Amino acid sequence: MNFIHKVLFLSVGLVFPALATHVAVLETTAAKDVLTLEEKQYLTDVLRSEAVKALPAEQNYTIMTRENISVMLPPGKAVEDCEGSCLVETGKNIAADFVAQGHVGRFANNLTITVELYETAGNKLMGSFSTKAPDIESLEVEIRQKSNGLFSRILASSLGKVDMQPVLADKVGHEAELVIKIDGESKKDGRKYVRGEWELAPGIHEIEFEHRCYEPQKFKVNVQSGTTVTVNNSLDPAMGSFSLTTEYKGAFREVPVFVNGTMAGRTPFTGRVPICAKVEVGEDEFRETVVMNWNDKDRLEITHNLKNAKPTAEELRADSLAVAQQQMAQAATDEAARAAAAKEKRSAIAKPVSIAMMVLGLASVGVGVYENMVASDERKKYDEATFDNQKDFDDQWDKVESAKTMRNVFYGIGGGLIGAGAVVFFVF
Repeated sequence: MNFIHKVLFLSVGLVFPALATHVAVLETTAAKDVLTLEEKQYLTDVLRSEAVKALPAEQNYTIMTRENISVMLPPGKAVEDCEGSCLVETGKNIAADFVAQGHVGRFANNLTITVELYETAGNKLMGSFSTKAPDIESLEVEIRQKSNGLFSRILASSLGKVDMQPVLADKVGHEAELVIKIDGESKKDGRKYVRGEWELAPGIHEIEFEHRCYEPQKFKVNVQSGTTVTVNNSLDPAMGSFSLTTEYKGAFREVPVFVNGTMAGRTPFTGRVPICAKVEVGEDEFRETVVMNWNDKDRLEITHNLKNAKPTAEELRADSLAVAQQQMAQAATDEAARAAAAKEKRSAIAKPVSIAMMVLGLASVGVGVYENMVASDERKKYDEATFDNQKDFDDQWDKVESAKTMRNVFYGIGGGLIGAGAVVFFVF
């Protein structure tokens, strides 16, 4: 992603740089028989160096030097003369915001020192410490150990605030993904920087906003003591380009494209979108979400396979034809089933009848065979007999003809019944 780093400069109150906070460490005082001038100046320098450590210049603190103080004192007043009640007044005379001074004495066999810190504007004692040591070198160690805590009171009293309220413009992504850094750090005293007010020392501070879905921002704020600067920058969505085509059942299918719920075009689609935008394709109830795996890329080419799609007019016609064919096939199947059922029903009736017909036919053939035998016997009688008159001759011949007739009749009936029964048996 080609992120654009925005560098802004914000200040509390006026756009002019904040005035430095001046801190004066006046000369350490002591009786002549306790410390020499050089020893007093050395202890003053120790206090002044500890003030420099506790109140860094990059946070707009100025620790006044001995020369600065001397130049700004009223005429006829020496820096060594400042002690006691004139301490605050001296601080005002030299335009110091805070003034500190140590006083060395003796207690038993030890050297003692008391260091006091005043706010000149309000004549307010900010703090003090007292300690003792057997000699001046040990006293120096005590001073170095305790001075930082004393001068840090100035830092605490002059803190400003930054109220960080970055605006996630498109309201995409999660708030938890927002990373806030101050002077390169994402935590303060083990606490993660989050939206809200944070106390900072006076001076210039670098603020950074980072979020997966937005362009990062980096800017500076000028914090002044006792004031609050509100940072409500609007983060611009991080953008990416992509081309999108859609397929359904292996073939291209044109469908609408939606970005954050708003139609942006139809496939094939090419454009730029916020990288955390919700991209969808499809119509109505067939809408689907497209997976956008940017992974630090600034361009994607995506082929999305549709799980479902609204049928086209051609597909509807094809579906209608298929349904009609299916219905016709089903109707034919049903008709065949009905015919088979009817045939089976007919067969259940016809088969016994056909068997009965064939049995009767066989019986008729049997009768025909019997009549044939009768005809043969009557003919034999006719051929061997000697008749007395013509009437006996004719009667015997009538018997032969009658037997033949009966034979033929029963043969015909039997053959007809057998044939008809066979036809009924196999056809039905």
